[in-house]
Amino acid sequence: MRLRLFARRPATPPTATKPVPLHDPETALPPGAIPFDVALRISREALARHQNADISSRPAMYFAAVDLEHALRTLVTALDHPQDT
Repeated sequence: MRLRLFARRPATPPTATKPVPLHDPETALPPGAIPFDVALRISREALARHQNADISSRPAMYFAAVDLEHALRTLVTALDHPQDT
């Protein structure tokens, strides 16, 4: 006698739903765009985090460079695409 541990379910047709667009250019911001005040806060926090970084430490300089580049790109994107707030 064979045990059926996993019984097959009958196939059900997928339900039709209204498609939702992934991107709406009228309301959506470009990738990476956030409000200016948030971008400015991120930039200030990154500067404060790395103000005393050891210039002789390669890992510290890599970490600072990547973190500050991200903050700068975020700030520039926020400036290029202002929001109505």
